Parts: sequence; structure tokens; C-alpha cells
Amino acid sequence: MNLRSISLAIGIMLFGQFAFGQYYYLTGSGDTPGGLNQDPAYPTGGGQVGGWSSVLGPSVGTPTWSADQTIPFAFNFNGSPVTTYKVSSTGVLTFSTSAVAVPGATPAALPSASIPDNSICAWGLEASGSNDNVSTKTFGSAGSQQEWIHFSSCSNGSIGWSYWSIVLEEGTNNIYIVDQRNTTGTGALSVGIQIDATTAFSDPASPAVDATAGSDFNSVDDFYYTFIYGTQPLNEVKLVSFDLLSYVATGGTDISGTVQNLGADPITSLSVTWNDGTGANQDNIPVSIPTNGTYTFTSPTQLAAVAGQSYSIDLNVTCAGDADLTNNDATTSTVALTQLPTKYVVGEEKTGTWCGWCPRGAVGLANMESVSDFIGIAIHNGDPMTVSAYDNSIGTYIPGGYPRGGVDRVADGNPAAANFLAMHNARVSDIVPCDVKNLSAVYTGSTGNIVVSAESEWYGTVSGDYRFSCVIVEDDVVGTGSDWNQVNYYSAGSNGVMAFPAGVNFAFDFSTAGDPVDPLEFGGYDHVARYLSSNDILGDAGSLPAGAVPLGVHSHTFAPIPASVTNDLEKSHAVVMVVNSTTGEILNAYKTSITGDVSVTELDNNMELKLFPNPATDVVNVSFQLQDAADAIVTVTDALGNTVMESGVASLDGGENHVKINATSLPSGFYFVNLHVAGTVATQRLVVQ
Repeated sequence: MNLRSISLAIGIMLFGQFAFGQYYYLTGSGDTPGGLNQDPAYPTGGGQVGGWSSVLGPSVGTPTWSADQTIPFAFNFNGSPVTTYKVSSTGVLTFSTSAVAVPGATPAALPSASIPDNSICAWGLEASGSNDNVSTKTFGSAGSQQEWIHFSSCSNGSIGWSYWSIVLEEGTNNIYIVDQRNTTGTGALSVGIQIDATTAFSDPASPAVDATAGSDFNSVDDFYYTFIYGTQPLNEVKLVSFDLLSYVATGGTDISGTVQNLGADPITSLSVTWNDGTGANQDNIPVSIPTNGTYTFTSPTQLAAVAGQSYSIDLNVTCAGDADLTNNDATTSTVALTQLPTKYVVGEEKTGTWCGWCPRGAVGLANMESVSDFIGIAIHNGDPMTVSAYDNSIGTYIPGGYPRGGVDRVADGNPAAANFLAMHNARVSDIVPCDVKNLSAVYTGSTGNIVVSAESEWYGTVSGDYRFSCVIVEDDVVGTGSDWNQVNYYSAGSNGVMAFPAGVNFAFDFSTAGDPVDPLEFGGYDHVARYLSSNDILGDAGSLPAGAVPLGVHSHTFAPIPASVTNDLEKSHAVVMVVNSTTGEILNAYKTSITGDVSVTELDNNMELKLFPNPATDVVNVSFQLQDAADAIVTVTDALGNTVMESGVASLDGGENHVKINATSLPSGFYFVNLHVAGTVATQRLVVQ
């Protein structure tokens, strides 16, 4: 986290109930302030999650004030209580709700006569577009709530769209101005607090404050200003994080953390004390931390981690003359593992045939096939491949629009090839406490079911609620009907090249294809999620011990899975994962092919039976090869072996032959098409939708 502090005071005077006070500010990055708001930065009606209330917009062509808004908790501005505010479409919030004149969209240095007294400024935003909106939402629990006033998709200088927020915080009375998301260009804002026409506290770059955050709609690249009422203390250190992993190898383990210097003077020494329950370890560490800088320290004394042991460690970090001793402590737990298992990363992608940008995600997943330990799953929405339970739940862990990808439900982002690779590489080296092994997925023709079983070995006793989860995925999936065709915004190349890598899907390039694209052109959809065990993204309840999973091997057999969930078992796999049911994190996983009677086409006497389309909705084309002229009978049987359709075909010639089956009268489900020739039967599975 980057921090700096600038305290500006211009003039001293009184205005109404607000006496002149003193503000100073710090800057931070890498998350929203306090981490309370994890909603993705999307506009109202364009992906914004629930709970937000629109107060202005869209398309505010003329600068406008909102109606008065009530602050939902006690809050002080400049040392005095305030209860209401209003906000302009140009990025100004004022507690002087009687103000009439609206600041224009062109900012000036603060203080400015254009700004009402008692105002907070991200001045220079312009909510004039069709996606532009100002909305509010309250986060947190009583005593520590935040009121967010969010400017979405606004123009800002030459930046085409820009997302900023003004935040009021209960308890601390801190004010945050958050730079959340921007496209390319140069911003031009005045950022700060104006008490009156002669007194303001602002970023000295105003009115040309540029955007710092990137285009990610999550908070990973957010940048924010924290305005604090009072005088900055000379000596003040805050423990930002205790950087101990949840799982560690045996032996010497570093005790590390990150601190911020919130004081006006540099910090030259840290007192670091930690205790694992066996006694305190205290070290003085010489440092040089400039005012409002950050520093990551490592205690000279290591934790002697013993295999299989769990540890709860208290950490305290102070500096000489520390003004606030309430922000110096942290406690975390870790488990020393008996060995470190191999980590397999699961990549999940949200997609749909209706989504014109989604070829990007398909190419991104395909690119990951070069990474041997990567397991890809494409979760479809609004098309014939949708698994509703999976689709309805994945947005919790991969928020935002389509396409969108994530790994292990701990990181998400743009599913472009480079981004997927970066997310994988950041995750694959993480230490996890368990593996998935001895995985089997066996299809039995007599039952029509796939039985999946797996083991997971745990290399330490780990507290929490964990579950086995199984997903069946399939490659080369095709079907008939317009809703199977992939909408393609890359057509004609106007949005750049979007091609599968060499050796995958014929290296098909969406930028040279039409719009939409028949999936037969690129070989069908890959990594398609076809089944989710228990219809629960968090896995099978009770499949692992509740509360804590003991050291050792644990096994689970999933409920039988109907083979009808796939078109082709030979192109399908079972993915088994261990999931933290509290957080959704995928700890580890493994993938295996489906074995057993998966090749239901018999080639006796050189017969080759093919069906197209499959799945089908009406007419099914049956093609087959005969070595010699013969009589043939085609039958269709259901999953229980009952004959539901029969057709006799006489005196066929040797070579390739074709028969049509009208499937319109058949209920949805899976069937078997059987070709009988001279006592020999060839069988192929048919899915009717």
C-alpha cells in the first residue's frame, strides 16, 4: 500500500455552525477503505449488484443537485454533526443543502467560489452519458458503517469513463475519496474538502488530479484519499497486515508483517513482539520509514513449526512515542503440514452463446491447456448448455458481467489468455493442506449412470467446513438451433484478433469469421460444465468431517450421475474439488476421464454408426457403413431398454448409408439408436431436447 500525507490549511475563519478545523489526508491503494465494499464497479442497469439506490441519472446533461439525502448514522464534518447532504452530477457533495448554484463540470483549484461551503469534492466528473449514474449504498454494521456515494461511468477529462466514490465513515468521521475504475485517457479533477471560500484541504495537483486506478471493476487496483479531522501525530505506526500463511512447511517459519507510518515524523525503529502460546519473543528492528510510507518487516526470531501442529500467534508492533496503541495488534493461525501437496488450479469462466465478447473467454481457457496442471470449466448462461444451479451461484465468486473468469474462487478478472495465465501463476504456488487423488469416474451401461469417487489426503488437522464437489465437463459440444450459435463481436477484425492457439479448435480465428458462428466451425464448445453435484456450488454437505478435517485420508462417493448429462462420454471428464464451504475457495482439485462402457458404438463387421445432430430436437440423421449389401433394422430404445421406435430398411448396398429418424414425438431425455444387421448390433447414444 502506498501512503502519503499532505496537510493544507488556507485561512482561518468561522462559517455558520462549522468552525475552522484541521484536516490532513493519507492515500492508500489495493482495496477499498476498510474493505467493506467489495461490490464490483458497474453502472446501474449495467451489472451493478443489488442494494444501491440511484439519486441522479442517467444522462444528466445539465449539472444538477440531487434531492437531500439522510446520513444513516451519526457523523461529524469539521468537528460538528451533520445529518443530510446533497450531491451534484459533477462530483461535489455538500452538507450546505440550501446551496442553489451547481458547480459546473470544469474544476478549479480549491478553495473555489464555485463550491458551496462544507463540501467534499471529486469535482470535474460529468454524469451526462446513458450509463452515467450517481447512487448510494450503506455498508458495514452499526458503529462502523460506511455511506458510499458512487459516481459510475462518468466522463473525466479525456477519460471516456471513470468511477469514483465519496465515502462517509461512522465512528471515525473519516472521509474517503475513492478512485475505483477508469478507461484510458488523462483525468482532470479537484480532489479535497472545502470548508469555505478561503479554507480547503486538497491534493495539490487539483484541478488536474489524474486517475490512478485501472480498468478492473474489482478493488484490487483502487486508490483512495483518507481525510482525517485533527492534527497529524508526530509518531504513529499502524500494523496493516500479519503476513503469515494459513499453511506452512515444517521447520523455521518467518514472522512477517506490513506497517504504515501514519505520523508526521520518520520511523527509525520498530518493536516487534509475537507469542505462539509458549512465551513472548521481542525484537527491535532498525528501519527507515518516511512519513506515511509502508514497510514489510521480518522478525529475526522464527517460529519453529512442528509437523501436524496448529498455531495461534499474537503479533504486536509499535514505535517510540506511538500515538495510538489500538492499531498495533493482530492474531492469526497457521498449520504446519507434514508435507506440501501438488497444487492444481481450477479456472472457471462465465460465458454464453448470446455474449459477443465471450469468444475471448473460450480462447483464454484454451490457451491454458498448455499449462498441464490447469483445470478449466466453462459455466454457461442463457443458452442450451446452462446448468442452472452452477450459473445462479457463480456470480458470488466471479462478479460482474460476461465474459469473466476466475481461479479457485479467490481471484477473478478479464478471462483473456494473458490474464488467465497471470491468475494461474499467482495461485499455483500457494500452499494448500490437502490433495485430491485416487479419482475414478466409471460409466455402467446397464444403469446408464456414472459413479465418481475420490480421496483427499490432509497433511494437517484443519479447522473449518470443507466439502467434496464434482463437476462433469465436456469438450466439442455442438447442437442445432440458433441459440447454439456463438454471437461474435470480433467478426471482421474491428476488435482485434481472437484466435485459438495452434493445435486447438483448428486454430480458429473469430476475427475472420462471421457473426454469429456455428460451433461446428471451431469444433464445438470446450470445458462445458454439464453437471454439478448436489446442485450446490459449495459441494456435497457432509462429505468431509464438519468443524475440522483431521490429518489423514478421507474418501467420498458421489450420488450416481446420469450419463445423459453429456453428449459424448469419451469427450467428458469428472472434476473433483475440495471446497471451503464458508468462503467458496477451491483448495485443490483433480480431473479424470470417464471409463467403463463409454464407447457405446460397436464396430463389428466394419459397421460405423454416426448420429447428427446430437442432441436433437426433430430430425436425426443416422449414417453407417456396411461392408456388403444387407438388410437392416434401426430401433430406438429408452434408458430402460424399451423400444420406442423401429424402422426396417431392406436391401441396402455396401458402403455408406443414411436413415432419418423423426424425434419430435420423443420426450426429452437420452435414448439408444441401434442398428441391427445380420445378427450384429451397433449402438449409439442419442440425446433428445
